[in-house]
Amino acid sequence: MPAHQQPYFAYWGKARPESEADERFHLLVYHALDVAACGKRLLQCPRFALTGLARELGWSLEMVHRLAVFFLMLHDLGKFARAFQGLAPDLAPGILVERVLSKRYCKRHDTLGWLVWRDVLAQRLTDVFAPGDRGRFWLDWVRACVGHHGMPPEEVGAGGALSLSAHDYFTAEDIAAAELFAREAASLVFDGGALPLPTKGQSALLARHSWRLAGLAVLADWLGSNQSHFPYRSERQSLVDYWHEVAQPFAERAVAVAGLAEQPVAPWRDPTTLFDYLLQPTPLQQYAATVPLVEGPQLFLLEDVTGAGKTEAALILAQRLMAAGRADGLYFALPSMATANQMYRRVGAAYRRLYQPDAHPSLVLAHGARELVTEFRQSILRSDESPQASDYAANDQSATSECNAWLADHRKKALLADVGVGTIDQALLGILPVRHQSLRLLGMSGKCLIFDEIHGFDPYVSTLLARLLTAHARQGGSAVLLSATLPATLRESLVQAYRQGLGLPSEPVPPDGRYPLITHVDVGTSSTPCATRPQVKRRVEVVPLHDEASVLALIVEQAKAGRCVCWIRNTVDDVRRAYQLLSEHVPANQLRQFHSRYAMGDRLEIESTVIDTFGKDSMAESRQGQVLLASQVIQESLDVDFDVLITDLCPIDLIIQRAGRMQRHARDQWGNIAQDGIERRASPVLYLLCSASCDNPAADWYAAMFPKGQYVYPNVGQLWLTQQALLDVGCIVSPGAPDEPGAVRTLVEAVYGADTRPIPTALQKATQQQLGEDRAESGLARFNSLDLDRGYRQDGNSLWRDEVHVATRLGDETQVVYLAKATGSELQPWSSHDDFPWPHSTVRVRASDLTGLTAEWQMRFAEELEALRQRYLLLKEPALIVPLVWEGERWIVRCLAKKGERVVCYSAEEGLCWEAAGGPAIAS
Repeated sequence: MPAHQQPYFAYWGKARPESEADERFHLLVYHALDVAACGKRLLQCPRFALTGLARELGWSLEMVHRLAVFFLMLHDLGKFARAFQGLAPDLAPGILVERVLSKRYCKRHDTLGWLVWRDVLAQRLTDVFAPGDRGRFWLDWVRACVGHHGMPPEEVGAGGALSLSAHDYFTAEDIAAAELFAREAASLVFDGGALPLPTKGQSALLARHSWRLAGLAVLADWLGSNQSHFPYRSERQSLVDYWHEVAQPFAERAVAVAGLAEQPVAPWRDPTTLFDYLLQPTPLQQYAATVPLVEGPQLFLLEDVTGAGKTEAALILAQRLMAAGRADGLYFALPSMATANQMYRRVGAAYRRLYQPDAHPSLVLAHGARELVTEFRQSILRSDESPQASDYAANDQSATSECNAWLADHRKKALLADVGVGTIDQALLGILPVRHQSLRLLGMSGKCLIFDEIHGFDPYVSTLLARLLTAHARQGGSAVLLSATLPATLRESLVQAYRQGLGLPSEPVPPDGRYPLITHVDVGTSSTPCATRPQVKRRVEVVPLHDEASVLALIVEQAKAGRCVCWIRNTVDDVRRAYQLLSEHVPANQLRQFHSRYAMGDRLEIESTVIDTFGKDSMAESRQGQVLLASQVIQESLDVDFDVLITDLCPIDLIIQRAGRMQRHARDQWGNIAQDGIERRASPVLYLLCSASCDNPAADWYAAMFPKGQYVYPNVGQLWLTQQALLDVGCIVSPGAPDEPGAVRTLVEAVYGADTRPIPTALQKATQQQLGEDRAESGLARFNSLDLDRGYRQDGNSLWRDEVHVATRLGDETQVVYLAKATGSELQPWSSHDDFPWPHSTVRVRASDLTGLTAEWQMRFAEELEALRQRYLLLKEPALIVPLVWEGERWIVRCLAKKGERVVCYSAEEGLCWEAAGGPAIAS
């Protein structure tokens, strides 16, 4: 039969509406080759190569890559199903196969591809693919490639109650066409050569690597679906000619334009390679610059005081790992979005120096802040340049629309950039059963992952982090963990998790009370003490205050004396209440608040003002008499420096972290930067708001003073131990000698160590309950996270969902709200940011606080809301858009909440708040 008459030419793979010009459809076999060609080009990039899989299998890298390319050609086998072809029955009558009404499209085409291989082709193609381990090896590889829309194909139907069969969706003619294409694809790739026979042990190896294969399939499909590079073709051409003359040349350009090609890394010289100002590195930075690097992946855990230069040390290690060929990029994972902009300022100033001068590395900030570097291609498939492929069905997006939606969210795109800055959440989603998990894992592979402020994670996040470290080590990745200090138990669990990923046996980590401390993990584990530069060695006196009135009086007194003051509170409610009380005594131009309930654009403006006023370069003119009331957003990764600091009682590690925001930089007595580096302000004092009755506390000891804060920090036993440890010694000594009273390590172990003092009887019940909840959180994290040894598959232990339904953190479920202003005939974003107005108009709240618009408000703005959803990918369902109306000298919107209807108010000065029915405004 002539090549152009082969039956597989009667199937379409991509289509678009008849109203659009040019070709209406792209032949299925051509799309299959487009995607495989993109995969072949990606595999030529070291960051995407399957070197580890080839090494563990004992096969040549060329053979493994040929297999990968072949199975990518089969990624859309499910589209041969007449059930799928019937979605566009009138594309080309007489040219394409006819619709068969009995074949209903009720399962996605990725699942259909899996079914036809499992039920039919695996048996028919045994002359090409010897089954070996009962065919499991090839089944796992096929499953990874057909599951190219972000999650594995379904194995069974109706939650396991029904079996699925390919014959319910494919005709005999369809199966014959699919088989013929598979055979010709094999001939095209393997050129008649013999294929290896997999063994049982190799099937287990492939299962662990199948996540990488799945991520490659997603990325290759997105690239191969870009009509800018692969225009639709319905004219028949032999597969050999199309593969060599069209698919591969076009794939070369597609990968290059996407910004995914390897960028040449700069050689390592010394710390000034990255930072001009590091002419005299701190001891920690000097360690990072000189520690011998071993072959293979490695973990560094850096514990040092605030101001020791941990960020620079981490980037130095990343640069050295990249220069040594151990990494090709980095992802800086932060505890919260509040710190991403500040970290971008620091990373953004140095990231180009990681690469050669003629390189074009991409840097993406996770929330689309105003400094977002636009050199990174805004999407792999840009909707403003590419014609749109039609979605196949309500539950079956085309690769084009799926890619655009994914990349419209900068939090996700950061994982594909050469250098990404974002929250830890986006990294943790790589080991949870969430759509596109495999692409996240692929994006992190080859990168040096840097995790900041890890001491602040709860048991759930800490357990997920351990699982991620195991996965990252398994795919050959290195990591750097940063912390002021860690409990010995947490340090050991993270070290053991990484060792597990390296395939090493578990062994105890010897206790080490020295501080600062660097832990280095490769084939062995070593701990190295580190000196501290004189400027950050200090003794901070701790003075208790037992009521808010005393705090308010202190703030007024210190502000009048010309000192800048910060009170760090445990909840947004408490910040706002303190602001209202102080506004009667402190001039408005000297008083501001900073918390998490602002739209992103306003929050960044406030953050910038805070840094300008209290940051490293601030001078007396801007600082004197200024008062900041802040929530926890001020304590994480922000380089600010206050003369006087007050904190609500919270766990000891957070108090130590908060104390690091006081007298951080040497200044003269007026607050100007001291050019000689000598601190001339009065000795630092940390004021601690805490209960007066501590020796024999009642059960509500903490709740009585902090009625809102008790829900933020529920382990009352740890809080009591924190207060006792601080008041016993009356100081914090940084870093302090081992067992020195007030030394950082001593204080932490007094709260989290194995030999703490007994908890008072009245607090024991609540403490034990919280410890039980902590253990349950760790167990839930282990249950929720993927068992990577089982391979890329759906099973009873993993319920795959879209990411909005998967928790990277426990606690109250949150909701992202998009603020819009009603300004006439249309809704405008709250932010007027030129490039990213909608991301800058978002605020995150508890989901129970805002569940939707009232029926009246929904009807009032129905047309405008629908227009926004049609225009912007970010605003499609289930995004919650709230249209604000100027009414009564304020912007309001009527919303529903779990507790009933509310009038929600927003201002750039106060942030988000609302009114209970007939009541006063309250904080969110």
